[in-house]
Amino acid sequence: NSLEYINQKYKPLDQIRAEFPEIATAYEQGRFPEGVADQLRAILQKVGKTPLIVRSSSLLEDNFGTSFAGKYESYFCPNQGTLEENLHDLTYAIRRTYASAFNPDAMFYRRRMGLIDYDERMAILLQEVQGETHGRYFFPDLAGVAFGRVPILWHPRLRREDGFVRLVMGLGTRAVNRVADDYPRLITLSHPTLRPETTAAAIRRCSQHFIDVIDLEDNEFKTLPINEVIGKDYHGLRWTASVEEDDTLMPIVSLGQMASGRLVYTFDALLQRSDFVPMMKTALATLNQSYDFPVDVEFAMRLQPGSPRPQLTFHLLQCRPQSSMKGKAVRAIPTDVTEENKVFTVTQMVPQGHISTIEYIIYVDPLNYSQLGDPGKCKEVAYIAGRLNKALEGHGFIMLGPGRWGSSNPDLGVPVTYADIYNVDALVEISVPQHGIIPEPSYGTHFFQDLVEAEIYPLAVYLGESGDLLNQDFLEKAQNCLPGVLPEAEKYSDSIKLICIDKERPGYHMEIIMDGERGLAYLSDVGQPKSEENE
Repeated sequence: NSLEYINQKYKPLDQIRAEFPEIATAYEQGRFPEGVADQLRAILQKVGKTPLIVRSSSLLEDNFGTSFAGKYESYFCPNQGTLEENLHDLTYAIRRTYASAFNPDAMFYRRRMGLIDYDERMAILLQEVQGETHGRYFFPDLAGVAFGRVPILWHPRLRREDGFVRLVMGLGTRAVNRVADDYPRLITLSHPTLRPETTAAAIRRCSQHFIDVIDLEDNEFKTLPINEVIGKDYHGLRWTASVEEDDTLMPIVSLGQMASGRLVYTFDALLQRSDFVPMMKTALATLNQSYDFPVDVEFAMRLQPGSPRPQLTFHLLQCRPQSSMKGKAVRAIPTDVTEENKVFTVTQMVPQGHISTIEYIIYVDPLNYSQLGDPGKCKEVAYIAGRLNKALEGHGFIMLGPGRWGSSNPDLGVPVTYADIYNVDALVEISVPQHGIIPEPSYGTHFFQDLVEAEIYPLAVYLGESGDLLNQDFLEKAQNCLPGVLPEAEKYSDSIKLICIDKERPGYHMEIIMDGERGLAYLSDVGQPKSEENE
């Protein structure tokens, strides 16, 4: 079809974005040779009415040390029409998947990871969708993603080596993709019942409210409220749901019990009284050993009722190296950084990773913020942070502030929401007393789930604790660039500051290196050899 865009990757990002719709349209209008179309038609005749998913499988995507998760497209083909209708849908999905190789997000990621000169080859993988028919809908009982090594620890009892799972009911798209106001169950396999939330209300909020399914009658992929799809007759209900009664979550023991309470999809019984946890541990340990590297897998699972335990069937859909590790050892924290170039150090519940080329710090001054007094003014600081989050899109930046980011109580921290912080590389909390209360950072709260899902590094500086350090002299003396970016926010300049690293130290940026035990944020001369890009 004369679709040649070899030099597209070398163009400016704005131009790549502007030209991508035209490229996608050109691919969508392409035609397959008759021989290929005949082979695809034969596949459809063989699978019958079984739904299919069209997935990408590229050289870089499946390589060690890089994550293209979500960068290339996958498409469901419900496959419930005539043979020719199904062929049309299948070939259209294949074209769109090929076109996604030129997606601006993928191009930008390749550039950021130093992969722009590599020859990316895209293959197409056709898979039968694993699941069963439930009335008019088709979906697996359980699905999700699992990691061979826990990416972020939020409690000292948790162990990295036992693995981590994001679990949902229905198609696994809700576990793979970050969606607003809906949550998979986050399971650290070393302590599967230990969860961030503590109250019934928090657990209900941070549970699954929607389900992704294939509607066989309408022949399309749909997202629906889970209670419209899952009824009392669903065979796996007692293993996946709990009943909320008087602010308490109870296991389901009878149908009559469900009439008086509200269903919350906690998966508690599955985790406590089935083979799910040992099965996932065994699968991840086996794959980790075979790869000689922690793995990232997608899976579906069939749940058949049984007594006293249900029978589970595990379907491995995809396995690739876990991107967050980028090698068998994380980068060592430098020991030659001068005290004046250290911005902060952290020693508690530190993840593993490296954030390079941080250009800006959004800093909320703890003292001035605590003196605002008016909750409305505190919320205005949160709104300013949100506007800066949008204004700095495409730049490396962190947010640094007192107490608990995302707290609904402004006395305990800046009341931002996910929409205010989604572009940030790291969210750093300073544990200092606020109105006589020492707020606990976001570890263990529902807001922490947002950070994990968005791959935002959560860090906490405990002032006064041995090993933790904050360079307050640098932060306080730095010029505030906020009025130049958001003139209307100038009256809040005492409480929130935008620090441009290059203006404070020309030719410098900031880096953060985290080795799982300790983290260091420091000013680095950009003239020095480039370090590895974000992991």
